[in-house]
This record gives sequence, C-alpha cells and structure tokens, in this order.
Amino acid sequence: MIVKDIELKNFRNYENEKIEFSPSVNIIYGNNAQGKTNILEGIYLFSMGKSNRTRHDEQLIKFGCEKAEINMNFIGGEREISAHMIIKKDRRKSIFMNELPVKKNSDLVGKFNVIYFGPECMEIVKGGPSVRRKNIDILISQLRPNYFVCLSNYKKTVEAKRALLKEENIDKITLDILNERLILLAAEIIRYRVEYISKTEKISGEIQREISSGSENLEIKYNYAGGIIEEFDEEKVKSSLKEKLNRCYGREIELREVLFGPHRDDIEYFINGENVKNFGSQGQQKTTVLVQKIAEVNLVREERGEYPVLLLDDIMSELDFLRQSYILTKIRNMQIIITCTDKGRFNILPDTRKIRVEKGRII
Repeated sequence: MIVKDIELKNFRNYENEKIEFSPSVNIIYGNNAQGKTNILEGIYLFSMGKSNRTRHDEQLIKFGCEKAEINMNFIGGEREISAHMIIKKDRRKSIFMNELPVKKNSDLVGKFNVIYFGPECMEIVKGGPSVRRKNIDILISQLRPNYFVCLSNYKKTVEAKRALLKEENIDKITLDILNERLILLAAEIIRYRVEYISKTEKISGEIQREISSGSENLEIKYNYAGGIIEEFDEEKVKSSLKEKLNRCYGREIELREVLFGPHRDDIEYFINGENVKNFGSQGQQKTTVLVQKIAEVNLVREERGEYPVLLLDDIMSELDFLRQSYILTKIRNMQIIITCTDKGRFNILPDTRKIRVEKGRII
C-alpha cells in the first residue's frame, strides 16, 4: 500500500491543502496543535470508514463549514485507486472508490490497509479491556472483512437483547432466540480472535526476544469469562457459551444488562510469565506495544502480500533511544508517515520527504 497524495477541504483545521507523499518515509513536522495528526486521521478514514479519534463525524468538519471533503490517491494490490469522501453536518457521509459509491463500511474494509501507532496506543497495555478488543478487532477486520460483518451483527444482537431486558415484561421466548444467535456469533468472533492472537504472538515473541537480547519471553492470551483460551474448539466454546449464558440468565434479567460475551472479553500480555499491565516496568509496557504494532505490520504483509501504510503519530517521544533506533532501522521497505516536532532525530533515515505544517497549512 502506498498513499500518493491526499487533499483536505474544510477538514479539521484545513481549508484546502494537498499533500504529496514519498513511497518510503515521510516526516510531517511542526509545533504542537498545528494539524499534523489531522493528516494521519484523514488517511486512516479510508481504512475503516471512520475516524480513529472521534465517533462523531461532524467534529471532522472545519468550524463554520457545512461539509468536509477528502480526496486520496493510493496504490493497493498494484492498482491505482482514487478515493473520495464527503462528510456533511447532518451526519451523512459518502465514500467513493474510483467514482463507485461504497454503500457500507464493510464494503470498504480491506481495500486500504494501515497500521496506526500513536501515544494513546500505550493504553493497549495500560488501559481497560475495551482498548485491547478494539485494537485486535481493527486488525482482523482489515484482513477478514467477514469478521467486520460478524462483529457488527453481534453488536446489533447485543443491543437488541439489552433493549429486551429493559422492557417491563420480558418475552422469554425472544430472549432465548437472541441467546442462541449470540452463541453462534460469539463463537465465530472468538475463533477469529484466538487465531490472530496466536499469529501475532509468534511474530511479537521473536521481536521481543531480539529487543531484549533474548532475556524476555512474550506471551499473548485470550481471556474470556475468566478463562484462557489457547486453542479454539468450536463445540467446546459453544457449549461453554451456552452454559455461562444459562448460569447468568436470572442475573441478566435482574440487572437488565448483557453480562457475558465477547464484548466483555480481554487480551492479556505476559513477559516471562508476569502480566505486563500489572507487573511490567514502564519500558516493558512500551516495548510490548511497540512489538505488537510491528507484528501487525508483518502480519498484514504475510496475509495480503504487501505492506500496509504505517502511521506513526509523534510516537518517538514515548520511546527511549534503544526503541527509537529499533523502529527506525527495522521497519523498512514500506511507506511510513511520521508526525513529530523535531525532524532532526530522523536524519539517519535515507530518502525521507519532509513536510512542514503550520496552522493547517503546508509550508
């Protein structure tokens, strides 16, 4: 994947700017709050159809304007693709690929692959389970669009069940039907997650050992309802899901909430057997996230036959010299777009294009 250029019209703090990119390393630099991250957000929008920073599309529109437009030309699968997005204040959003309308996000997912790594990604280790679920869901969705559809259907079923549980007189027959559907969708989601955790663990483990000179062994585990799943067995998982739903049946009715399912599961990281979130040093936590993102890059390469676009949002300030050197020397042969305040630290990189941003303008 290579982004050739992007044009932002009334997007965030940009009135009308076009940015051209090198197929290798691009350094977007400038002081804080000038609009550097907004460029990465505009690129990211074409991977998932939604922002990585906000759930409200109207926040993407420049203050005082009725709509925002983004045009992006990129190469994917050895094809040149022209992408166009219109975001309106009434929350309507239109997306086109080579002038053909994209009717739903599931049709967009997988067309343009990116891996994003910013300071907030440290929450993958430090934060709650929802952050870790979201991270792996984004990765799998880019590689397996069917997963995106399954996840969407699961969320809709959970919402339907939640609405039913809040009714004064709960229809038990409908509740049983929704539970059966949840079991089928949940098992499929768990299958995908366990598969991709196993793949990323293998790659991440090798990188972790390299960075730590062989002293650290990284493991990634899928924790569902208090238990670890290392290998997926469909019948066992479905049976377990049914048992747990039956066990919390009365409790869900009492609390009027969906208490069990993949929307409450967690992904846990261990170094030498110790949980990184609870017992890892700050350096180990940063390294864990770093190797996770590098593993995601390599996994996309293995699955799709080409590297994704790597977006690095001011992440170097979060990493010490050793980790900075590792990421700058090991991630090559792909397009990287980096934001920073100090472009000097990237002088060791060859063939870099430097782009200065000041108050929403390309200088």
